Amino acid sequence: MRAGLSLLLCLLVSWALEVQASEGVETKPQGFLPNKKQPLDHDTTSDPSNYQSSTNHDIWTELRILRDMVVEQKVELKNIEGRLRETEVQADEQKMELLLTKTSLEVLKRDHAAMEERLRVSEKQVEELKKVNTEQSEELSDLTARLGASEKQVEDLKKVNVELRLHLENQAAELLSIEARVTVSDSEMQLLTRKMDDFQVQNTAQEVELTSLMDRMNTTECRVDSLIKQRTKVAFYAALTNSGEVGPYNTPVVLKFSKVFTNIGNAYKPTTGFFTAPVKGVYYFRFTICGYPYKVGIGVQLFYNGKSIMFNVLGRFEYNENFEYLSNAVILKLNVGDELHLILPEREAIFDNENNHSTFTGFLLFNM
Repeated sequence: MRAGLSLLLCLLVSWALEVQASEGVETKPQGFLPNKKQPLDHDTTSDPSNYQSSTNHDIWTELRILRDMVVEQKVELKNIEGRLRETEVQADEQKMELLLTKTSLEVLKRDHAAMEERLRVSEKQVEELKKVNTEQSEELSDLTARLGASEKQVEDLKKVNVELRLHLENQAAELLSIEARVTVSDSEMQLLTRKMDDFQVQNTAQEVELTSLMDRMNTTECRVDSLIKQRTKVAFYAALTNSGEVGPYNTPVVLKFSKVFTNIGNAYKPTTGFFTAPVKGVYYFRFTICGYPYKVGIGVQLFYNGKSIMFNVLGRFEYNENFEYLSNAVILKLNVGDELHLILPEREAIFDNENNHSTFTGFLLFNM
């Protein structure tokens, strides 16, 4: 548009210069002679100088008008350019706002995905806690039943004690009656004395017999405790899973060996992966872990009462698509309630299927 206006202005200036040049040239007489074929115009032929001055005046007037129009169009063009720059600035600001909006949307999407993952983990933990709560409720019911049996035994002992007290009171009453009758006659008193001596002998014999019975009862209780300890049997054998690869994860995960083949004593809980010692003694534990080390490393940690006591790991081997195994064993002295479990370290993976490549085993060697 600016080039068109410049071209128009150049044409107007060149035309004005030609007009001025033509005014300085001598006027040819034949230019003002009338045409024989046309009638003479008195207005145009009467005064040639007036005609040329009016023509020049009209030309300069039109030039001024065109100049004013060019100036107005320049001003309007500047205004349009300013508005265009403002529009471009607004467009850049809107692009920046759109970019910020997209960035915020991506951040919100990532936060939403993280929240969904945390929600799934929380729901899984709630399910595990429900299972543990159910098991604890069953154990509480068992303890309540045993407590009821103990309370019944205490009541039975109280009844026996009351009967013994009544028997002693009856014997005391009999002794009082005997003493009253002793005062009646010496003969009866002598007889009673002999009877009392007999009673004392019998009482001494009964005390000796009672002491012997108490010793025998204590010995029996010791034997019962020993037999209970000897009869306590603990042994378990379990495999991990049928689902194939487990891991890798971003955090350590408790390994739950869910395929239980042997669980004598129910000391191992497949729902939690924890072994809890039911009696004090010396225990033997062994584990075997399988994996594909060509993808990621394989590893396992053994935890005793929340502390790591063993950490076995096998690094990644490239171009090796065969199974690799980790296996180890420990012998531990455990008290009642001590816990043992296996942990899969972060960024490690293991493998198991229906062939039971990854297993966990333990049993009681002897009581203490």
